[in-house]
Amino acid sequence: MRTEGELRALVSLLADEQEGIARTAWDELLNAGDAAVPFLEAAFDDPDPRLRGRARALLEELRLAALEEQWRRLARKDDDAIGLEEGCMLLAALGGAAGRERAVASFLDAVAGSVRAHLPALGGLRAMGEVLFENLRFRAGDEGNPEHHFLPSVLERRRGSPIVLAAVYILVGQRLGLPVYGVAMPDHFLAMYVEADGPAYVDCFNQGQVYRYEVLSRILRRRGVSAPDRVLAPCSTRVMLYRMLGNLERLYTRAGQDRLVARIQRWRELLVTEGRE
Repeated sequence: MRTEGELRALVSLLADEQEGIARTAWDELLNAGDAAVPFLEAAFDDPDPRLRGRARALLEELRLAALEEQWRRLARKDDDAIGLEEGCMLLAALGGAAGRERAVASFLDAVAGSVRAHLPALGGLRAMGEVLFENLRFRAGDEGNPEHHFLPSVLERRRGSPIVLAAVYILVGQRLGLPVYGVAMPDHFLAMYVEADGPAYVDCFNQGQVYRYEVLSRILRRRGVSAPDRVLAPCSTRVMLYRMLGNLERLYTRAGQDRLVARIQRWRELLVTEGRE
């Protein structure tokens, strides 16, 4: 473990004119992890703009490394133990919206409370639709806008991509113990509400439009899907998070953010490789 004096010296070397020395200092501080944070933060007041810039960049790298370790731990869990809310919040933190867990949980709790009040009169499916799509007016968002791919901003704007809107539906329903799941269609994502007479498929991207199995099955068969039963079955949270990452990968590839794309690709790979162990 590095001493305080060593960590302070390493921070000062981040601005060394010899790039080899600066790179070595960077690597050593990265290996030091959280112990290096207060010394990097102290460099924010340094008069050297090069040191200030590198200290901020290294702090961001440390933050992302810590996030990736949290993601790795999540990916190692069994499919039925992976928390959708936890996964969505880690993705939000990757996108720069860290520290919003309490606000998100509080909002979803409040929405679930509103649905609960409507349950006796409307039943689960209608109550969910009434609160989310009529009262709160969750709607389709521009899928080219990053804000519509992260749970905290989707809850604030009431606009989102199909899969994140479905995640909102599922997270609210789960709080009430309702039978809600995700359904990974080939080119779309739906929520499912299982009723006594069969599943109802909710298109959260289309103001909560409800479809029945027979309708969707016919559509899929016309599109050449030979086994619609498999497509229309509930998917795991692991699959949902994998799809979310795929959306982010395409979004940031178009934006030319290569470093973020590389990290997103690693996170997708971790969902596959860690899930096999």
